[in-house]
Amino acid sequence: MSKRSLSRFALLSASLSTLAIAIPSTALAQDGGAQSDVIIVTGTRTNDFGARSGIPLAQMPQSVQVIDEEDIIERGARSIEDALRAVPSTTVAGSRIGTGTSNTLRVRGFAGQIMRNGMRQRFYEGVDSSSLSNIARIEVLKGPSGVLYGQSGVGGIVSIITKQPTERLEGSLAVTGGSFDQRMVTIDLGGPMTDTFGARLTGEIERSGTFVDFMDLDRENLGLTLTWRPNDEVSAHFVAEYLNRETLNNPGLPTVGTVISNGVATVDRSVFLGEPSYSLQENHSPLFQAWVDLKLSATWTLTPRLQYSEFNNTSRSTTLLPPVSGQPTLIQRVGRNAGEKDQFYVAQLDLSGHAAAFGVDHELLFGIEYSADRVNFRMQGTVPCGIGPIDALTPVYGCGAPTSNFGFLSEAYLDGYAIYAQDQIALTEVWNVIAGIRYSEVENQNNFITAFFSSSNAGDLSNTTWQLGTTYALGEGVSLFGGYNTGYDLEWVIGARRADGTPFQPETSDQAEAGVRLARDNLRGSLSVFRIRRNDVAVPDPANLGFQVQDGQFRVQGVELEGEWSPAPGWWLQGGYAYLDGEVTETTDPVLRGAQLAETPEHSATLSSRWTLGPVELRAGANYVSERKMVNGGAVTLPAYSTFDLGAGADFGPWRIDAALTNVTDETYYYSDNLFVFSIGTEDRVLPGDPRTLSVRVSRSFGGGSQ
Repeated sequence: MSKRSLSRFALLSASLSTLAIAIPSTALAQDGGAQSDVIIVTGTRTNDFGARSGIPLAQMPQSVQVIDEEDIIERGARSIEDALRAVPSTTVAGSRIGTGTSNTLRVRGFAGQIMRNGMRQRFYEGVDSSSLSNIARIEVLKGPSGVLYGQSGVGGIVSIITKQPTERLEGSLAVTGGSFDQRMVTIDLGGPMTDTFGARLTGEIERSGTFVDFMDLDRENLGLTLTWRPNDEVSAHFVAEYLNRETLNNPGLPTVGTVISNGVATVDRSVFLGEPSYSLQENHSPLFQAWVDLKLSATWTLTPRLQYSEFNNTSRSTTLLPPVSGQPTLIQRVGRNAGEKDQFYVAQLDLSGHAAAFGVDHELLFGIEYSADRVNFRMQGTVPCGIGPIDALTPVYGCGAPTSNFGFLSEAYLDGYAIYAQDQIALTEVWNVIAGIRYSEVENQNNFITAFFSSSNAGDLSNTTWQLGTTYALGEGVSLFGGYNTGYDLEWVIGARRADGTPFQPETSDQAEAGVRLARDNLRGSLSVFRIRRNDVAVPDPANLGFQVQDGQFRVQGVELEGEWSPAPGWWLQGGYAYLDGEVTETTDPVLRGAQLAETPEHSATLSSRWTLGPVELRAGANYVSERKMVNGGAVTLPAYSTFDLGAGADFGPWRIDAALTNVTDETYYYSDNLFVFSIGTEDRVLPGDPRTLSVRVSRSFGGGSQ
């Protein structure tokens, strides 16, 4: 860290320390020592979003949808992507047999950013999206939210809250089996160790096949959570997780022969077009989080947080190219051999509490943050397996002589600093306003080294994000909400420069949204209209070939309806519909102006139902996704599809059985993983959706009856 950076961070720390001393005494003088906010042992305010915001879900000025652990089990979800199919505006363009590591989740047409216990994740979610054993709930906040969370997905925040120790000793052991030799064991055990100390251990081991030839899936994950509450003023928390996943790197299927006819026959979705003896996708990563809630007074709490994570990847992959000319079933291929070792650090210090001024109540949050990314990606110069063309209908495997590849080492070093503030203002008992602002700076250095040359770039990036939103309760469980919020992203500008050598600034985003929310005993839902823009997108520089300018803009506007209803005892319905109008609004290429955005269906809908008949529960669900482009402004359109699911569950004392049959009609559908391609990227490959799949989970609970 540079001297200037140390000085800046020291100044931020001193500023917050002063607030920590001064504000509580002022607030106490104003409210006479009012009752404190309730902090439960997990450190998460009850019914608040994201474990950090302090904003009750009912007062969020943005659309929010929550999926809990019970929902995940009942839907037979095998990954985070599966679970998020319940969100109507979420387009899941990925699966457990995808081409790479990170999921390609879109919310409202744009990338979503995953948080874990309120802290941003860098690649961790891409290690193994099948890891569900330590997830208590998933909250989807729609639209950019850069004030508290810094770099945020344009489409929204996917906030994962992990499990915490239970109030009494309890646990469960579950065995899952099903189609394609699915075999998995899950453990969940937790409770108090002493009057002040609690622990919870979760984990799973899976040794399964998949519907793709040769592809087995070996994975393990382990989670340990500790809490310590020696008195009413201190609540300490520690989370340690480890993920490991090994499988083949799946290149997908050729577009010609699936989405586009090859004039001969459709390529079967089970075909593997890599080299079984060579292909590998191995990821492993540890994650450590720690935070302490320190009550400074009856109304103020200081919370330091730390996070460390890694992303380690070994990839031996095959990329599909267009068919050989005149031979539409013979697909050209190229092999790659790469590895990545990354380290990420986050340190935060939040001060939150209550104050009253001029007869108005304020729930305040002030914070500072330091983050460090150390990214190391290496592409090997030689591919030990020579990979030639392959017939997609009758594949014959075999490695040829080693081939050359463009070898390089790419290093990125990012040091980020931020200061932020948020105010929840209770203007009246029914009218609340939320305002927030964040200033961020990032120092970055990028090195690119090959056998022929090396280059190094360094620069400083800065950004200010803000939010203003409101909720107004009309009564009878009905409330209005709306607001404007902004975000920023560094993912695709780090190291990039214009033709004149000046560095790119962060991409920015903004959302305007208004809606109505309903919350009654047997009915909950929301209806919203919105417009999201991704600004300052890098597009080709028409005056300088090979360079880019930040003159691009993407826009999605639409309507979203979602909710749940219990029309009768024992009967529950949940569903939603989203209309998305996404297009390239600004670019340097006039041909692409107005083009449709990739994987952004105009219409999508989800519907599920549960019926309880004594100890038995029956389930049914359906999902619809309309046609959409493979890449932004591309020529290939992916067909619409519908899937239907059935399920059942039953409790027999401490035993529970859950069965799920997904894609009952065995619908064949495809998606692309071109999440960030601006214009004409690769339209040579698609990935198949999961076929009809049966999964059965049998669990035995102990103690308090944990599921």
